[in-house]
Amino acid sequence: MTEEELVTRLQQAADQKRSTEETAAKAFEAVVVDALRSGMKPSKVATATGYSYETIRRIARANDIGRLREPTVTSRKKAQPGGDSPA
Repeated sequence: MTEEELVTRLQQAADQKRSTEETAAKAFEAVVVDALRSGMKPSKVATATGYSYETIRRIARANDIGRLREPTVTSRKKAQPGGDSPA
């Protein structure tokens, strides 16, 4: 087998690997979105999948899912005009 043929095979294998990974990532994202939209808490999704809460949050944000949890008292105060915390 020539070097050119080996390079072609390597490129094809790399393309196939990328394609498979992208397909798997899209399928994972779809299931995470379904779980969040059905009311499952992000922390439970993170625990069930083994991915971090931040990864789950990014997926939610990319799919226009609103707040993942109720705002805390502190965050509500910060959201009000002039509500900067002293910290």
